[in-house]
Amino acid sequence: MKKMKIEIELLSPLQLSSGREDIIHDSDAVHDSYGVPYFPGKRLKGLLYESALELVEMGAKFNKRDIDILFGNIGETRIRIDNFYLKGSTEAEDAEKIRSSWSYLENKYPEIFNTENVWQSYTEVRHQTKIDEATGTAEDKSLRNMRVVQKGLAFIGDIYLLAGANRINDDESIVEQALLNLRFAGSKRNRGFGRIKCKKYSKHN
Repeated sequence: MKKMKIEIELLSPLQLSSGREDIIHDSDAVHDSYGVPYFPGKRLKGLLYESALELVEMGAKFNKRDIDILFGNIGETRIRIDNFYLKGSTEAEDAEKIRSSWSYLENKYPEIFNTENVWQSYTEVRHQTKIDEATGTAEDKSLRNMRVVQKGLAFIGDIYLLAGANRINDDESIVEQALLNLRFAGSKRNRGFGRIKCKKYSKHN
């Protein structure tokens, strides 16, 4: 088994939908119980698979069967991706410490700090409406809003390659190329959202 530590940097606001909505927001984004955003490993796995397929179409040295074997479409999966959590502003501030700090504040000062307040500190609400092409004006009842994770934040997490020694290097090469090719995530990509950059994590980044 080999572990790859990866960083996902947000080059634009990210709308990674939680699948939930409420009376205020038509679309919310993924966050943990403390209100801290995270990037689900299952989502990243799907995005990497799609990215690898794009590379095959562009003439990569590996083929679709190699990808299907790696991602478990043929036989048992040879890749595991954990959830990615928020990168701290300093080397000492890792994801667990961020969540622990918010938990402490929420428990000690609940009248000031709560999940919604924490969530708002990492996100912003964007409003959109649909334009009637004939009139050039907004269609009635078309106003929608969604919460997005702010541009400039980054997530860190681990990717595990589970193949035997004779396959690790090949699998690692596929994953590395798929990460470099992966440039978008989430919804509303045609509206400028979801631009990302994936790279190997370094404390000096």
